[in-house]
Amino acid sequence: MEEKTKEILAKSEALIDNDHFVYKAGTHGPAYIDKEKFSLIGARNFVNLLNQVARNAVKNGLQIKTEHTMVGVIGPAYGAICFTPTIAAVLEEEFPFKTFFPARTELEIDAAGKKVHVIPEKFHAAYRGKSFIIVEDIVNNGTTIREGKAVCVEQVDGEVIAALSIAERGGQTAETLGVPQFFPLMRVNMVQYDVIKAVCPLCEAGTPINTILGKGKRWVELFGQPPYNPQADFSEFWK
Repeated sequence: MEEKTKEILAKSEALIDNDHFVYKAGTHGPAYIDKEKFSLIGARNFVNLLNQVARNAVKNGLQIKTEHTMVGVIGPAYGAICFTPTIAAVLEEEFPFKTFFPARTELEIDAAGKKVHVIPEKFHAAYRGKSFIIVEDIVNNGTTIREGKAVCVEQVDGEVIAALSIAERGGQTAETLGVPQFFPLMRVNMVQYDVIKAVCPLCEAGTPINTILGKGKRWVELFGQPPYNPQADFSEFWK
């Protein structure tokens, strides 16, 4: 199954290597999965990929407890929203006595000007007290899943019972994500350099940061292109 997924990623040319990227968490690295290219594999291949995500979770032991009779498959804004109907339908086939429904979050700008996940108020009554499975496309440092869990708990008294993803590339586990179960369809070993703790060799070599993909545009707007002073303070990126 993982080999087939890699074939799909290769066909879509979503996996890019030998460049200099800034990821959401502020780490740097030479590789990137451009999830926007998933659509280029065609609708049937894309649906097949989502089928694999759901069936991989079931195959590897996804547990839905007796009390979890109605489960929301929640796609955090914006990338994974379109995943949820397909994955919910497959899970209903696998767990025929339970109801799975597509759910989502939206992004809002908070008082500090930061984009944060929220559950739209119009869904609060429908989602209240429900169980949820969070579905992501690519998991890097797991920030989106953690934020998704927080809003489910805080805004609708919900319970997140699992997380699923197409790919995991940051060494995340159920424990690090703070969820009971985590099932990535594939794991991709992608080097990430923490510029707070150590020097990024790509920065040190003066390799230009890609400003089209990832968070490189914001990074360069704040600090310019490398190389940087060894004492440079990058803390502004996380504010």
